[in-house]
Amino acid sequence: MKYKQRLIFMSVASVTLVIVAMYKLYRKETVTEMISNLPKLGFPVIGDTLLISSSCLDKPVTSDWMVEEMLDEMNFTTNSRESGGLYVLHEKSANFKSNLKKSNAPLQVVVVPHSHNDPGWLWTLETYYTVRTRSILTNTVLFLEKFPDFRMIWTETIFLDIWWKETTLDMQNKFKDLVKQGRIEILSGGWVSVDEATTHFTAVIDQLVEGHLWIRDILGVTPNISWSIDPFGYSTSLPYLWYKSGMTDMTILRVHGALKQYMGHRHMMTFNWRQPWDLMGKSDILCHVEPYTLYNIEYSCGPDQDVCAVMDFGRRAPLPSEKDAPIAIGNGEKQAKNLHEYATMVANQYRQKADHYKHDVLLMPHGDDFRYIMDHEFQSNYDNMKKLMDHINSRPELNIRMRFGTVGDYFNELHKSITKSGKPDTSLSGDFFTYTDRDDEYWSGYYTSRPFDKRMIRYLLEVLKTAEMLTTFAVYRAKQQGYVYKHVEKVLKDLQEARRTHGLVQHHDAITGTSAHPTVVDFENRITGAITLLQGVISRDIESILLKESATANVNIVPIHVQSKPEAPLERRVISVSESGTHVIFTNSYTQRRKDYVSLIVNSVMIQVLDQYGKEVQVQINPCWNSQNDIAKKIFEVVFPVEVPAMSFAIFVFKRSQTSKSQYSSVKVMNGKVNTPLPNIFKAEDIPSSQKEFTVDTQKLAVAFTDKGVMKSVCRKNKGRGRCTDVKVGWHWYKGVNSNAYCFGTDGTKTKLFDEDVFVRMISGVYTTTVIINHVLLQHTTTIYNTSDIHGNYVYIENVATLISAGDRDKELFMELDTSVKNPYMQYYTDSNSFQLISRQTRDNYPMAANIFPITSMAVMQDSKTRLTVHVAQPLGIGSFKPGSFEILIDRVPTSSGKGLEEPVIDNKPTLSKFILHIEDFSKEEIMTKNHRKRMVHPSIESFLVNDFLQHPLLPFVASRKYDLKEFSFVKSSLPCDLVIANLKTFISEHQEPLGTGLTLHQRKTSCNIPNENTPCSSSVSKLRLFDIFRELTIKEIQKMSLTYLHEKEKLSQTSEVVINSMEIESYKIQWS
Repeated sequence: MKYKQRLIFMSVASVTLVIVAMYKLYRKETVTEMISNLPKLGFPVIGDTLLISSSCLDKPVTSDWMVEEMLDEMNFTTNSRESGGLYVLHEKSANFKSNLKKSNAPLQVVVVPHSHNDPGWLWTLETYYTVRTRSILTNTVLFLEKFPDFRMIWTETIFLDIWWKETTLDMQNKFKDLVKQGRIEILSGGWVSVDEATTHFTAVIDQLVEGHLWIRDILGVTPNISWSIDPFGYSTSLPYLWYKSGMTDMTILRVHGALKQYMGHRHMMTFNWRQPWDLMGKSDILCHVEPYTLYNIEYSCGPDQDVCAVMDFGRRAPLPSEKDAPIAIGNGEKQAKNLHEYATMVANQYRQKADHYKHDVLLMPHGDDFRYIMDHEFQSNYDNMKKLMDHINSRPELNIRMRFGTVGDYFNELHKSITKSGKPDTSLSGDFFTYTDRDDEYWSGYYTSRPFDKRMIRYLLEVLKTAEMLTTFAVYRAKQQGYVYKHVEKVLKDLQEARRTHGLVQHHDAITGTSAHPTVVDFENRITGAITLLQGVISRDIESILLKESATANVNIVPIHVQSKPEAPLERRVISVSESGTHVIFTNSYTQRRKDYVSLIVNSVMIQVLDQYGKEVQVQINPCWNSQNDIAKKIFEVVFPVEVPAMSFAIFVFKRSQTSKSQYSSVKVMNGKVNTPLPNIFKAEDIPSSQKEFTVDTQKLAVAFTDKGVMKSVCRKNKGRGRCTDVKVGWHWYKGVNSNAYCFGTDGTKTKLFDEDVFVRMISGVYTTTVIINHVLLQHTTTIYNTSDIHGNYVYIENVATLISAGDRDKELFMELDTSVKNPYMQYYTDSNSFQLISRQTRDNYPMAANIFPITSMAVMQDSKTRLTVHVAQPLGIGSFKPGSFEILIDRVPTSSGKGLEEPVIDNKPTLSKFILHIEDFSKEEIMTKNHRKRMVHPSIESFLVNDFLQHPLLPFVASRKYDLKEFSFVKSSLPCDLVIANLKTFISEHQEPLGTGLTLHQRKTSCNIPNENTPCSSSVSKLRLFDIFRELTIKEIQKMSLTYLHEKEKLSQTSEVVINSMEIESYKIQWS
């Protein structure tokens, strides 16, 4: 369609939409009803997606409700602790009562037996399986064979995989038959039930694909419902992933108690969850919220736990054999006179629970953690529930129909009711953080708990991405070029094992840091083992590509980043520089050509570095340190630029040489002395102690520091329009009170760090200037790049927290950024699983813990002129407690127990955390508003690229032999900057055979109000011919798929152009020739 025709068409369409909208508003229809009733206009589409992604301006959020709007309205208090500490909602008006349900239809109650199996929490994965889960799965099959009307649901694929490998063929066939009959229902289907606050969306996709393909290939079904009842709060981004995977419905539970009441008063505990950027609601997914505190039986039927608990027949007394016999309630102080009176009590509970919902369909989960282990528990629950059901169903005055069923049965009835009503359920946007179940116990501590493991899990993801890329290329290049990839079976086996470990630790008691200490040790052993396996996979892949059939069993390539033991941090291997040359390999899994400044450790200052083209690279030589006062004698840090094509590796050569372009850095100190064995190379100069501040001046920034070595301000040198922003870095710890692995709590006692004189080290060279300070609780390092490229625009920070002594217990360690950014209304933004930014607001009527939110990749604060972005390389908690300020929870030692984990978290280790501070100026004044619907923001192109330096680092390896080929790229050129690979997966059978490749692409949406002056690309709708992007590989077939490759969409032709709308994710299955 030509431009003028397209313009006319869009103008006519816009006018039509405005007229329709005005008419609908006149009729007082909800936004959801308006959208669902819009006329079907003939917009130009690709698939089902409107091609409007080139639009710069975001439209307001279109959902009927936003969580933030509800939080503005809510007023609540708590009961006394003796009364349970639950929330009491105080409505501002009684208007909500005008929506009382008026229906005479029977209430349908679907009783869903379930057993929640954590693959590691108080016990390890192996112990849980051996002691409990094996029996649960086996007895489920045996019992369902005997009783056709009983049902069971299952979510954790990792346990199915373990059980499947050891059970009999007969048992496997029986399990499959029960699944196909719908009597065992597979829900969610991921490798595990993931945490929703601390996971990266690409990691969630990876474990979801792993689980879904296992279920499809082994069981022959495809999950279409998400069951997520135990994660501690819910992301706004993951419902989109569930929808893209082919799921239509979902169930959640852990939502703020007062918010549940607010929603329940309005009968909206089922709603259509909408992405804030999805104006038409095309990715809406129907969500059911359980209204009470927990998912065990006493919370399942209604608000009276004593009445509901009687139905826990696996652990409590059965119903009397005589119908007229009394039934004890609670501790026995009250009782029902007979079965009918108890049935009436239960019916009353069901009615009260049903009042939270719009429809006369009720879900009653019947289970708990690791329930239905033994046959007698199945039998007792079945017999007694059947007795209760039969009685209730036989009494017309109760007007209730009960039956055993699955979650799918419940949603089938719910969809029928929605269709009958003629109106879609309410739509809602937003997330459900921070969660609380009682009192002021807000679950924000786990955003940071055990940060060492969170950092290592992110590193595992980084290595996995590289291994997946190289394995696909190495395996299919060998096939197409006719040479044997030796030991490919081991490579595929190791890759599959490592990716499944990566999936395991996304679990909501693994990456969260909320497991018992022995389980944490088990997770750490598995993480280290998986990283080691993947590093071996990468080494074999590279050598196969370089040497083809000449590759041997001996691996000549080893990683430079290594762990000496699972509880130790990553360390850099010392590179031995020889006169003949040592080959150092850099892998780049990123979709862009990558230029970075790497830092490695070598054994000689007489070094010459040659890039992959044989050109000498200038090297900055820094001292290494034995301690903060002692320079090492025999090892040195080298810093130099590395440029590697997209999705490739390049080989640099390190040579011992008397003549090189190396330059020694200068060393300056304040408030102390340095002992150096090499005075001719690194002679420390004193910064006068009378000097109250100093400035690091680079090509693009002027960064001021205080005399304590902490950053004070950042000035940008932007083509005559330079601007300065205060960024005062500070450190403090709060005294933890009732803090545990899950919850953050404090009495507000705040102790500042660095009040006394601090020993400051400054190392300055041709590429970087680094300022280092130390405290007993941490080492803080700030690096500024003296370059004219994108690296010169930001400040890089590394912290190593050392809360490892007995005196550090109950300390909650924060890094504070106190800035001159005048963010209005205490508003800021955090990323949601690294997929999108979501608005936050500090609320004075909530405790501090409620105002801490999760970040996995970035947080943004802005005023009308300036944006400050804090990029992170690991998940943490963040809050803003005064205008212009961020406080980031770096590490913690909570000693209180609670929430099921009856032990303190005192296994802390020295823990590295990485940050980038990035300041940008708007090209025109940004509009600040209180209106939550108009507060959507997106990172700039430059911000995305800066963040990708943390999320997709170059991985270095060193070789013990030499190679002729010095560079190899998987793709012909870089992809557009706003189009990234969210997941690349080598499909592997259970017998370790390659089955093709999965490619998942994500089209980012970028800000258009920040100048794009220094980046190599721009934001646009990206068009790709997938058949043409790969180098040296021939594609046989490409099929567009659902996100996890379960559902086929369209087959691509050789000339098909892939167009993905902003924010969308699409998957493609590639079969190689």
